[in-house]
Amino acid sequence: MSAATSTAIAVNPNESFAALFAESLERQEMRAGEVITAEVVRVDQNFVVVNAGLKSESFISAEEFKNDRGELEVAPGDFVQVAIEMLEDGYGETRLSRDKAKRIAAWNDLDKALTDQAL
Repeated sequence: MSAATSTAIAVNPNESFAALFAESLERQEMRAGEVITAEVVRVDQNFVVVNAGLKSESFISAEEFKNDRGELEVAPGDFVQVAIEMLEDGYGETRLSRDKAKRIAAWNDLDKALTDQAL
């Protein structure tokens, strides 16, 4: 005779299927070149690990977070703007870039100034 086993599934009463589905659709609409906000999870000598609410955490070179003096400008818990380089790199990871996000922001600022005739 085999014993029946049951598996308990934890359900969060504050989450609805509709809200989770809508969130998953928002993630699917993201594409390369888009700038998103990510939370710094961990900082080590070579990499900064960020969580952007995607499939997995992303590793970004620590060099992208250093100032002109070579000092890291982020700490765990900080929120930073990063650009999506690739949603799926073939290894199940999302590639993000802080440098590209800075360049996109600078370009947008320049474009806005030109549009507003501030230059």
